[in-house]
Amino acid sequence: MIVMKFGGTSLADADRIRAAAEIVRGRLAREPIVVVSALAGVTDLLVRAVAHARAGEREALEPILSDLVRRHRWAVGGVDDPKRRHDLGLAVDALFEELRQLLRSMRILGEGTPRSSDALLAYGEILSSRIATAIFADRGLPARLVDAREVVLTDERHGAAEPSIDEVADRGLKTLAPLVAAGEVPVVAGFVGATRDGRTTTLGRGGSDASAAVLGAALGAEEIEIWTDVDGVMTADPRRVPGARTRETVSFAEAAELAYYGAKVLHPASIAPAVRRSIPVRVLNALRPEGRGTVIVDEVAPGAPPVASVASRAGVAALRVASRSLRADPAFLPRVLRALEEERLAPDLVVASEVAVTLVLPGRPEAESIARRLADHARVEVREGRGVVCVVGAGLAAQGVVRARVLEAVARLEPELVAMGSSASSLAALVPEERLDACVRALHAEFLDGEAR
Repeated sequence: MIVMKFGGTSLADADRIRAAAEIVRGRLAREPIVVVSALAGVTDLLVRAVAHARAGEREALEPILSDLVRRHRWAVGGVDDPKRRHDLGLAVDALFEELRQLLRSMRILGEGTPRSSDALLAYGEILSSRIATAIFADRGLPARLVDAREVVLTDERHGAAEPSIDEVADRGLKTLAPLVAAGEVPVVAGFVGATRDGRTTTLGRGGSDASAAVLGAALGAEEIEIWTDVDGVMTADPRRVPGARTRETVSFAEAAELAYYGAKVLHPASIAPAVRRSIPVRVLNALRPEGRGTVIVDEVAPGAPPVASVASRAGVAALRVASRSLRADPAFLPRVLRALEEERLAPDLVVASEVAVTLVLPGRPEAESIARRLADHARVEVREGRGVVCVVGAGLAAQGVVRARVLEAVARLEPELVAMGSSASSLAALVPEERLDACVRALHAEFLDGEAR
């Protein structure tokens, strides 16, 4: 059995859902379970709707609801059979009526708890799973809708709920396994789960990927496929390096570092349950389904290239914070960390000493917000218009020679600061943004054009 997860861009409209159905058809012999995200852009619209409802902004809600209804009606139009399309339309209308009532209640009360937010945000995947099931069936697939809340049992941390692998396995064996054994294709909403008393929860960042990983780990899948709009993990951003190519295999640690420093393939923490059980996770492009994609495994095989990719991120800002006395102050670093915690910010890079610390933050507004908090206690300097370039590879952690070569190559870029990643499999540098493309290309040419020597 395999688990196939389709992201929002793979379900953008009726045509994309039909294309997903054909991809599933090609894997029927492998007994697939399908996990679906919300249609492209829908979760962002729901997040905005929740914010307006909390603020009591009725007029701002209507255009969002109209947009949501229009997108889903277009998708319903992808069902050719008149009766099936009619029944699906009624089901979608009923779900939107529920959504309107929940938003109305939140707007009248003027507040929203994490529990009520989960109930609302889940509608994106609940709607898409119903529509995908109907379109799959319309294309002749033996699709069967399964309510994720009956299978994915979680704790009560609304907004970032944690599934129980053992209980998901128990429920999956009772609910999903018989359908697969009977030749049917279960279709399950990603991102969504439920507590033991049946209250809807959401799984937080990377939620649909997490749903696929949890189901795959719980049921002992042969492989988990993440269908998105990229060919897999690339050796660099192809917009910066036209000759970048797809990696056949990367380790979980490499994928984590690449995601952290700019690669947008997936959120690695979401697939941790599968990695821990040694179930391969393959990232594939739904727009080019003939490709082999990239397999993410626990550890790369011996002899794998020591450098996997060069990640990059533009538009960051650097904040240098120095003690006013320029003497060791035990309260200095805790004060900086407290400011980050109060602003709920996680820096991309941190380089610290006893009297100064430099933080690389997502952008100028974030850097200035921290600077304001610290201005009374320290000297602060904000430098915007920076980029981060990061060499990622298991060889950095395992081979001193590779680490030395990477350090030497990065030094030639004349970076403003350099930091080793926590897993020791990455080395990141801060450079002016106007030089970022040239730095990425130089490092790619050094280590990945023809592979590292």
